[in-house]
Amino acid sequence: MASPSEMHDATFYNYKLIRKIALQPESKYSYMSTALLVLVPLYLIYGWTGLIYSAMGVVLMLLVHALVLRLTVRRVDKLSEKRWTFRRDWPWIGPLPKLDTQLSLFRRLHFHLFLVGCCVAGLFYPWAHSSLVVSMIYWHFWLLTPRIKLLFTLRREQGNGVVRLESKEVSYYHQ
Repeated sequence: MASPSEMHDATFYNYKLIRKIALQPESKYSYMSTALLVLVPLYLIYGWTGLIYSAMGVVLMLLVHALVLRLTVRRVDKLSEKRWTFRRDWPWIGPLPKLDTQLSLFRRLHFHLFLVGCCVAGLFYPWAHSSLVVSMIYWHFWLLTPRIKLLFTLRREQGNGVVRLESKEVSYYHQ
C-alpha cells in the first residue's frame, strides 16, 4: 500500500479533446514565403543596407519576444516558466511552449507580447534607420501571425482549457 505522501504526489490528467486544428502544409509554405515579401522592397528602396537592417530587425524582435515572454511568464506563472523554449518548427518560430499550456495564459502572454513589441519598435523610430523600424514592425507581426490566427480560432473557447502546439496540428483540450 502506498504511503499518504506518495498518494498526494500522484497526478492524474483527465483531458478531453475538444478541437484539433490541422496546419495545412500549403499555409505553412505561404507563411514562410511571406518572409521574403519584406526583403524585396527593402532591397529596392535601401539596397544592401535594407537587407542588413532586415536581418537585424528579425534578430532584435526574436530577442524582444524572448525577453518579454520570459519576464511575463516569471511574473504571471512561475511554475510554467520551464515549459517554454525557443522553437523552430514551422509555423511556430520563437519562444513558445514546448508542452501543454493553459489557453488563458497563452492569451495573456501574447497580449503583452503584442503591445510591448509594438512599443519597442516605436522606441527605435526617432533614432534608427527607417528600414530597421520597418523591419522590426514587419518581423514582429510576422512572428505573431500564426499565434494570433490560433487565438482568433480559439476565441470562443474557455480559458481554462489546454493548448498543445505541434508542427502539424494544434490540439485544444478541456479538463
